[in-house]
Amino acid sequence: MNDGRPLRAAIVGAGLMGKWHADAVKKIGGVVAIVADTDPSRAYNLAHELGAASTGSLGGALSADLVDVVHVCAPPSDHRAIVRSALVAGLHVLCEKPLAETTAETAELYAMATERERLLCPVHQYLFQDGVIRVMRDMPSLGRLTSVSSVICSAGADAGDDAARDKLSIDTLAHPLSLASRIVPDGLAGVEWSVTRASPGELQAIGAQAALSLSIQVSTRGRPTVSSLRVTGDRRTAEADLFHGFVSFDEVELSRQGKIVHPFSSSARTLAAAAVNLARRAARRESAFPGLRELVRRFYSAVKLKQPAPIGSDESLDVAAARDAIVAAFRAEGAAV
Repeated sequence: MNDGRPLRAAIVGAGLMGKWHADAVKKIGGVVAIVADTDPSRAYNLAHELGAASTGSLGGALSADLVDVVHVCAPPSDHRAIVRSALVAGLHVLCEKPLAETTAETAELYAMATERERLLCPVHQYLFQDGVIRVMRDMPSLGRLTSVSSVICSAGADAGDDAARDKLSIDTLAHPLSLASRIVPDGLAGVEWSVTRASPGELQAIGAQAALSLSIQVSTRGRPTVSSLRVTGDRRTAEADLFHGFVSFDEVELSRQGKIVHPFSSSARTLAAAAVNLARRAARRESAFPGLRELVRRFYSAVKLKQPAPIGSDESLDVAAARDAIVAAFRAEGAAV
């Protein structure tokens, strides 16, 4: 993998995420060699844009003679089977969330990857946004952490039924959990989650780790659409806009004057952070899914240099176990999945 040639990618799943994965591969200097989709015409259309081959067969894409890395962008229910096939073929795998339906299945895939000396990594791209990287770097400035909360409002199930709304809520969990797993000092092991389902597609999970409270709210009806992270400490708070990839830090004096000017100073800081972020993304021609390109870059670098994946198996399994616990509680609340 260190012969200097660009790594070759297979994109499995030619939908929206497949297109953005292909874009990320091109932007970091890789080559999309083949696109696979169960709809051959959709595979052909994306492949034609990229100057790549296309196939309606998974087997036709998983050849070590053709590619080095497989990007799994198919529906979540197909992830495990595709990842298994790619690993058996001797390929490295970058897979959209979740890697598999359960922690046990996720552990099985990592065991296969280790046995075959191949890298396996979930696409938790929020971890690689400029804003989240800055939150991690500046964590000491927040002081003692008191809470980590995520809010996601998505329109992705507007055309679906109640089961589709519940499923979207579950499929979305990997994002806030991956952030919490990296932020919380001891990870998510041992957190007991209290879960409510006010109606289909409306999920709220609350937990605690020592003196730190955790909160995840997912709504398929709440508007406007948003994905945010709030990390609160006893000195100041970080507010990350995950759709756009930036963060602002909020702090207020305890004086009367500080409280009066706080709405204005806070808004000014957010506006400044958003403007700088917009300019940076425009310069990079990154119009959507901030963090994805950086994750792909780090994964390809790890493959070339034979280094660990940018998200390790321990962290991925920590997220999977927390997801299992929340999903079980969500189903107990009557979720239609």
